[in-house]
Amino acid sequence: MTTLELPPRTGTPRTGTPRTGTARTAASVLDRVRSYAAGLPATAPETERLGRIPGDVLAGLKATGLLRAALPPRLGGVELTVPETTRAIDLLAEGDASVAWCASVALNASLAVVSLPEDVFAELFPDPDLITATVLPPAGRSVRHGGGHLLTGRWTHASGITHADRVLAGFLTPEGTPRVAVLDAAQVRVLDTWHTTGLRGTGSHDIEVADLFVPERHTFALAPSGTRAEPLHLRADNLALKMAGVPLGIGRAALAGARELLSARRTALPYPGVRADLAHAESLIGAADAYVYRTLEQAWAAQAAGLAPERGTAALARRFAHRACREAVQLLYDAVGSAAVYTERTPLDRCLRDVVTAGRHVASAEKVLDGVGELRLGGAPESPHL
Repeated sequence: MTTLELPPRTGTPRTGTPRTGTARTAASVLDRVRSYAAGLPATAPETERLGRIPGDVLAGLKATGLLRAALPPRLGGVELTVPETTRAIDLLAEGDASVAWCASVALNASLAVVSLPEDVFAELFPDPDLITATVLPPAGRSVRHGGGHLLTGRWTHASGITHADRVLAGFLTPEGTPRVAVLDAAQVRVLDTWHTTGLRGTGSHDIEVADLFVPERHTFALAPSGTRAEPLHLRADNLALKMAGVPLGIGRAALAGARELLSARRTALPYPGVRADLAHAESLIGAADAYVYRTLEQAWAAQAAGLAPERGTAALARRFAHRACREAVQLLYDAVGSAAVYTERTPLDRCLRDVVTAGRHVASAEKVLDGVGELRLGGAPESPHL
């Protein structure tokens, strides 16, 4: 297995940078994301070709304020709600699904906010816009050593690792307890494994470390400590919900691309059913959008009222969005005909590949249906994705 040669870092963490900066609101962050996303279709081919997000595109993402948006205001964030965060990912995915995927993963750095003492968080994240790759399954193993751990392991699907500053890596202690280590991305070995159908620009390569010393204070348990209030939007299960925005954005990008091509040849369509297929695709995407956001808003309202939302409902909506949007993109790809294969003329080919690859994530896989079905029949599946 070859080690990937990474591009040079675009800069070093700004130790001591003020953590408040220009005042932002949730609405202003979403406005910045919308404006930024409008330019992503022009850079998406290069991102896919490079297999990573180019430096200028990454700088633009940071400038939106989204990467810090889940943080509390005192740390430079605006505490976006779960529906708002999902919409931000949705907007990015309409421009480039790889950028959206990496942004969604990077937002998981906020797990450390509620899990680490504030001084330790400030030590590890001196700049609130540092990029984090997150691989939470406990694929690493450790041995106790000098007030910390010697960590060894290999993790798959480290999305964004080619431009990451930090890595959240799951591991098992010698006692078999799962914990998460916060690592400097420069300390991990990146293996050249991400040769895929879609989401190529995410650079989701494997990573590994061997006998890497990690201080105990740089590790945490995913279960909240209970020593301080856990904001709703930073609950581990809530952080996973934003992934539903990826297929929705891909679906809308494909719909817009197909309409543009078909409108130009309205009197000479590839086959008689094209108009119906275009309308059917629009209805699939619209149904998925309504299902996802209605579910998220109901769950958020329940939690804000101190109630527990029905388990499994958001998982069903997320899986439906992946399947419905995949069907819609395939319909649109077929409706456009042979023009769909030209990647420089239309996003349809990339959209189809991206939505297929995105749907392979465990949080949207077929097992979700089995788990929710078990819940509805009185069982208690342990999956964290429900």
